Amino acid sequence: MTQRVDIRVGAAVADAAPELWGLFIEDLNDALDGGLNAELVRNGDFEFDPADRDGFTHRTGWAAEGATAIGTQDPLHPNNPHYARLTGPAAIANGGWGGVRTTAGERLHLSLFARTRTATELTVQIAGGAAIDTLPLEPGGWRRVEADLRASADGRGELRLAVPAGAVVDVDAVSLRPVGDDGTPLTFRPDLLQALHDLRPSFIRFPGGCLAHGYGLDNVYHWKHTVGPRHERAHARNIWNYHQSRQIGYGEYFELCEALGATAIPVVAAGVCCQNSPGGQHAIAESDMDEYIQDVLDLVEYANGGTGTTWGAKRAEHGHPAPYGLRYLGVGNEDQITDDFRDRYARIEDALREAHPEITVIGTSGPATSGPDYDAGWAYARERGIAVVDEHGYQSPRWLHQNLDRYAAYDPAGPQVYLGEYAGWSSKVRSALAEAAYMIGLERNPGVVRLASYAPLLARVGHSQWTPDLIYFTADEVRPTASYFVQRAFGSIRGERVHAVDIEGAEPFSRSIPHEGTARLQSGRAAVAFTAIAVDGNPVPDTAIAPGGDGVDIAAIDPEAAEIAFTAVRTGGTDGFSLRLGPEDPQTSLKVEFAPWQNKNTSVVRSDDGIGNFESGHLWPGMVDGVPIRVRVRLDGPRVRVWVDGELHHDLEQDRRPERRVAAGALSRAGIDGTEYVVRLVNAEDTEKTVRIDLDGAPGAVTAEIELLAGAGPDDGAVFEASPVVPVQEKTKGANGIDLVMPPWSFAAAVIRPAP
Repeated sequence: MTQRVDIRVGAAVADAAPELWGLFIEDLNDALDGGLNAELVRNGDFEFDPADRDGFTHRTGWAAEGATAIGTQDPLHPNNPHYARLTGPAAIANGGWGGVRTTAGERLHLSLFARTRTATELTVQIAGGAAIDTLPLEPGGWRRVEADLRASADGRGELRLAVPAGAVVDVDAVSLRPVGDDGTPLTFRPDLLQALHDLRPSFIRFPGGCLAHGYGLDNVYHWKHTVGPRHERAHARNIWNYHQSRQIGYGEYFELCEALGATAIPVVAAGVCCQNSPGGQHAIAESDMDEYIQDVLDLVEYANGGTGTTWGAKRAEHGHPAPYGLRYLGVGNEDQITDDFRDRYARIEDALREAHPEITVIGTSGPATSGPDYDAGWAYARERGIAVVDEHGYQSPRWLHQNLDRYAAYDPAGPQVYLGEYAGWSSKVRSALAEAAYMIGLERNPGVVRLASYAPLLARVGHSQWTPDLIYFTADEVRPTASYFVQRAFGSIRGERVHAVDIEGAEPFSRSIPHEGTARLQSGRAAVAFTAIAVDGNPVPDTAIAPGGDGVDIAAIDPEAAEIAFTAVRTGGTDGFSLRLGPEDPQTSLKVEFAPWQNKNTSVVRSDDGIGNFESGHLWPGMVDGVPIRVRVRLDGPRVRVWVDGELHHDLEQDRRPERRVAAGALSRAGIDGTEYVVRLVNAEDTEKTVRIDLDGAPGAVTAEIELLAGAGPDDGAVFEASPVVPVQEKTKGANGIDLVMPPWSFAAAVIRPAP
């Protein structure tokens, strides 16, 4: 079956947002160390620690032969207090992240610090091959040892450092990096850097995300800890439960922005730590706030100050005399909007406004696209006249298709929006197409939406703390997702003016509402006993669930009209449990979660097409072994209410608006032969569409280049895998517009030019 769709591109209505599409890089999923960082050695500073993650030690990543130990006496630097001592004959070997990969003849740069009391030598092997160098070591204190090496063979193995009998050698800050064409060690892994370059980002946000405001005040990200010589940088526990070497710090971040032609958007904590920290949100002590505010001002000086300023001179000392030209600074990330937050944020922003009026400060509106923090964050932003507000919204494809015009309802006279983190909650094709449709909506509201960046950006396969991600990678491969190709099309194919668009022949999709299903109890990490169970007033036998199982169905229900009540007692394990209401995936169902993560909060999640979506959250202290809670859940059509111990936690109306699965947007730009049009099309339906595009002003004969992403089903694509389809290029001609065919589940970006 084929459907006809007519698209009429009208007059220009606004200038496009010139910096709309960018990137957000956060160190999670081993995105930096083991990823974008070109460093081949893991834990080269011997600073991994059990506090980072269970099982980590200062020897993580290293194997030892002979007498070796971890020393702390007279370290290389106070920020780098551990080192390896080798008493010969002895050796240590590092396998990097899944093996040190080399190619025969490849140039590599070895750098380390060594200390020995007597003259001796250090033998170097790479990837399990023969010794490729022997480096002399002079007696005395810590000395940098460097060598340019050539790999002897293709392979994946280890970097091995050995000392002979009679020698006692201390080793630290071990680094092995590929050498670039200019003869200098690479900062960034080339294939990942190229993948980012191809996205043509206007800006890069860094370092977080949750990383910026940290897991407790001691874990707040301080930029000064990340600049200067790498062996002097302060290591830290990563909020995502691993180790940060800070080898990709603020200097490298600015270097990356320059390499990609992107402006920088650093994010600093708003004087508070993450509300998900133990004990909740905490504010920087009053006695420390002046120093913290000065650190923020110093960051701007480091980026923009002349070499006659304190931190501009530091930047020059670090190898970059010219200013970076910083224009934006984010203050806060997904923060709970408390009195402490308001106070600390205001003081930071006031100081920036006074000292650096050239900087556009970006505020925050909490962790979601609705809810109390969202409402309070926006009210506070309007009260203070904040220029730009950072919104975050991870949503299902269903939600995205329902909300293509979300930002048309925002006040263009109020603060503008930076959609700093968003994604369609899967790596499936249906998510990528829903994102494309939503991005068309962002693009056609330039008076409101100023900036946008998908998140997360990078994830090493097997090392992920969050999915979905835009780019997956291994030691050997870069695996771009379908969402990546959507982002690339928007970033690399841009326009200058936004045009009105009318669509005929595309009907909204109305989702069927199930009237049959079950109430199922399950838990991933807890053992829970349930008593006094009643479904629609009828008693149900007691039951219990074990962690990690399939759960237990307690009764059949009508998801449109049901009431479930029970008493729950956790008998072991961690966190809580969930109550699923409705049919199995992929039909629509609800899940009410009780302490699902870090044993806190309750939430309501809706699942459509097998993809869940957070609908409502409520702060709650969680479950205690042996302490009962009484739960009641009532379903009345789209209305959902949840009580815990008599307190109403949730009262929401499910969004049942139709979904707009066929979308189109148009921009224009100046071309060599006249006005060019950029038209984007989404067909997120099972039927093929024959599409006619008529252009504003009837420009006559035209040619078109079309990038088409098509050929896969909506549920093709998976986390950690490359996209099941890649874009293909097509060309066509027409008069006053073009005709094209949009296959089922496809996305196209067409550049239409006057015929030469």
